Amino acid sequence: MTVEEHRRFLEQDFGDVEIEELKDISRIRIDQGGTVEEKKKQYLRKVGNPYLVKVGGTMVKIRFANNGVSFEDAFEGLLLMG
Repeated sequence: MTVEEHRRFLEQDFGDVEIEELKDISRIRIDQGGTVEEKKKQYLRKVGNPYLVKVGGTMVKIRFANNGVSFEDAFEGLLLMG
């Protein structure tokens, strides 16, 4: 992915696409036999914009903060709140 593609993906928002255009990540299957790098490339080829996807009928914008909290820790914290 080029710097320009990455920037364009990050800047894309819900108003820029129709839900039908997005890939449903619950249906994405990645070959588990490859290296981590091969799996990343395979995922990017299948999903297109990794920051703007859908899960079922819900559009999802993925963002990361620079506050030192990992995605895994933030997600676990969210699950423990309920």
